[in-house]
Amino acid sequence: MKKMKCNIYITAILLVLFGSACKKSAIIDGGLSKEKVDMTTYDFLKTNPRQMFDTTLLIIDKAGMKDVINSPGTFFVPNNYAINNFLNAKRDEARKQDERLNYTLDSLFKYFSPQMLRDSMGIYFFPQKITRDGLNSIGASYQSVTKGESLDVSLEEANQYTIPGIITNKPQYIYLNKILGAKDILAGDGLTKVDPSGDPKLLDIKTLCQTTGIITNTGVVHVLENKHIWTFKHL
Repeated sequence: MKKMKCNIYITAILLVLFGSACKKSAIIDGGLSKEKVDMTTYDFLKTNPRQMFDTTLLIIDKAGMKDVINSPGTFFVPNNYAINNFLNAKRDEARKQDERLNYTLDSLFKYFSPQMLRDSMGIYFFPQKITRDGLNSIGASYQSVTKGESLDVSLEEANQYTIPGIITNKPQYIYLNKILGAKDILAGDGLTKVDPSGDPKLLDIKTLCQTTGIITNTGVVHVLENKHIWTFKHL
């Protein structure tokens, strides 16, 4: 009897932990959003309760992209963290020459023209509706509104949050991927992905979408994970 109670107790704990893990997006991006929101994409980002997209919107405004963001299509949104990751990477590059140098949002606006900002943010916006029901693990290439810039979108299983014999269904996540060189393939172990050339510098850059499938009055929104680096800058 004691053993049975112990097993029930352990199972209950595991289920609670699993439930918390499934709600991880709520922790990282300031709250899971309703699937359908009665506002434009721009206003949805602007009214985020934790102001997670304020820096993103500053760039959108500077680039004159509000109409683009509010046009029919899909926006894979880089949040404030993604922009700051880019600024930090640029700062680190500058400090290789002079350790006193910084690179801030003001620096970005100084060195990036509105067209450069538009091209950089435009790689995240696609003129078609991209939702999980049209995706698979192989991925497909989509042309963004930035001329000549395509990205790959895939729906892939993850091994997190599974417990043998208890929780066996693997969650599926949407990824936005920048293909470097040729598209990565599975290595001989069937687990690791490698570039066909064998060059580790050409491994594709994969970015998890931490919140997906928000339907606004003007389009579809997927929010990229906090560790993403804006423009897919390669470190």
